[in-house]
Amino acid sequence: MKKLGLFLQSDLFLLAFGKLIQVLLLFAAVRIFTTNLSVNEVGNLILMLAVATFFGLALINPVGSFLNRKLNEWLQQGTMLQHFIIFNFYVLFVSFIAFLTPFALIYLNIGSTVTTIYFSIAVSLFVFFNTWNQTLIPSLNLLFYRKAFIFFTLLSTVLYLALASFFILSYNSSAFWWLVGQAAGLGIGFLLALMFFLRFVARSESISLPSFNIRDVGNIARFTVPLSIATLLLWSLGNFYKLIVEAEISAEALAYIGLGLTLAVSLAGAVESLMMQVFHAHFYKGLSDAQTQKDREKVFQAFISNTMPMVTGALFVLMCLSPYLVNILADQRFSSVYIFLMFGVVIELIKIFTNILSHAAHSEYKTHKNIMPYFWGSLIGVSGVFVAMRIDEWQAGVVATLITAWLVSFIIMKKSSQRLLSFNIPWKEIIKVVLYLMPVAVISVFFKNWEQDILLSILIILVSGVFAAMVLFRQYNKSEPNAV
Repeated sequence: MKKLGLFLQSDLFLLAFGKLIQVLLLFAAVRIFTTNLSVNEVGNLILMLAVATFFGLALINPVGSFLNRKLNEWLQQGTMLQHFIIFNFYVLFVSFIAFLTPFALIYLNIGSTVTTIYFSIAVSLFVFFNTWNQTLIPSLNLLFYRKAFIFFTLLSTVLYLALASFFILSYNSSAFWWLVGQAAGLGIGFLLALMFFLRFVARSESISLPSFNIRDVGNIARFTVPLSIATLLLWSLGNFYKLIVEAEISAEALAYIGLGLTLAVSLAGAVESLMMQVFHAHFYKGLSDAQTQKDREKVFQAFISNTMPMVTGALFVLMCLSPYLVNILADQRFSSVYIFLMFGVVIELIKIFTNILSHAAHSEYKTHKNIMPYFWGSLIGVSGVFVAMRIDEWQAGVVATLITAWLVSFIIMKKSSQRLLSFNIPWKEIIKVVLYLMPVAVISVFFKNWEQDILLSILIILVSGVFAAMVLFRQYNKSEPNAV
């Protein structure tokens, strides 16, 4: 009972419970849009989200990483709101570029089954409101306002699910209305979180523009420009195939492989996000407190030793449960996509490992070191997809290309990061966690012939989830969040 009490009071339980509710709501969202949208519109939605993700990863994420790195420092200086105001001008500029992009893509035969002006409106609104929602609310977690972070995250998810469902059921069952509903829900969630932020977090700060000089711009550019190039390459690895499939084959063809691989991104992303919520705050706080490179090496070693085994265990369970998850998540028309989900989880595991190692460059303010790993992976990924389009089994070609590309990126990232900081990947702990979770694989194989039974699928997922939570909490208890 004492261990149970400690678990219920831990940051892991608090954040995991919030993430579980969010994932369940996302499950509902997938079920709703795969049931109510045509296969062609599902393909259009995947395409529109891929374009929106480009701006999030390549142009927004690098600056967001800089904000995360400096957040505690700005809070102590009382200049956090001033920097957020500057950031808002940048987000508006990126959103305007996002509005213009579909008009250029149509000349490449990308998005030909979507009205271009609708494409532009939906993507630009989503980029703006999703950026602010995913900047302000996670900052509450980084500043250790855990409960507020969970509340506004769940509220945003509920709002976007409710509004997106309302729009497609009341107006038109199209990708446009689903994405507009998402943007509206995320926007309302952001505004409510902003009210909390102003009242409780930054209540003593004045709202005014900071003095900004060339040196400030140079410091930000040195951190963000290399990161932007790296994340652009990162986007191409995970999304470029969607544009090629839609342009060269059809939106319907994209719907199947795109749904399976996108579900993998969403589910693995939820796991990665939870791990970052648990350990990111300690990581950045540790970097702020570190005085020497040896201190930073201890912080980084603790970070990868904490995250990698737990991520591996969680994704191993997801891979085993793929047939049962698809049975619950998607309409019957998409039951065959579970195979893409399984391989997608493997791809995501390699990607998350690569991203975890990329934090070494963040620690040392040498983000340009992350360019080459993603460059070679992107080169293999993009060229491989073009080749895959020329063969009959193009789906298998795309999957094999993505796995190979990410393996190359991981190997190069490992070598690059070890030149910056000394560390060891905790292979022994990773293998132990997988072995502890082997019963989930046995259960999955044993009940394979009954995977279409929704009630049985729910039962298997629940039992496996409880068992996995016990194993992963045991691993969490061995973590060392405060390395310095």
